[in-house]
Amino acid sequence: MTTSDLSKIFECAAGIQLGRVNNIELILLKGHLLLEVAMNNAISKFSKRKVVKCKDLSFSKKLKVLESLQPYIHSDLKQALLHLEQLNRLRNRLAHEFMFDGGPEDLGRWSEAVLKDFPGTKVCRHTFRTKIIQAIGALGSVVVDPKSEL
Repeated sequence: MTTSDLSKIFECAAGIQLGRVNNIELILLKGHLLLEVAMNNAISKFSKRKVVKCKDLSFSKKLKVLESLQPYIHSDLKQALLHLEQLNRLRNRLAHEFMFDGGPEDLGRWSEAVLKDFPGTKVCRHTFRTKIIQAIGALGSVVVDPKSEL
């Protein structure tokens, strides 16, 4: 699998931006925002008429837009959408539950699953925190510049 320059830049930028953050919950929130930027780019790539105004859509609606493109998207993006949906559920739990019980453990399992599907580029020693950051970067690199099945 060849990786585009945009994908490499996204993965590196995610690592730099999130690498400065120590709080796991803040990494989840900021990572969610970074992945939303990647989704915006993917939607604009596939949206031929540019009718979709990404900034007016929620993360969940953007997922639905990308899922609606199923016949045209590469299997890597199909798998990435499942990981994005899981991450969105975690982010929603953090935002709406007073006690985010089990969240860090769930986020750790999420990052393991992402890295199993999309290993990304390992640039430092793996810790719980750096695995989450690497998973966000690796997932974003798949989403930001998706391949078409056409």
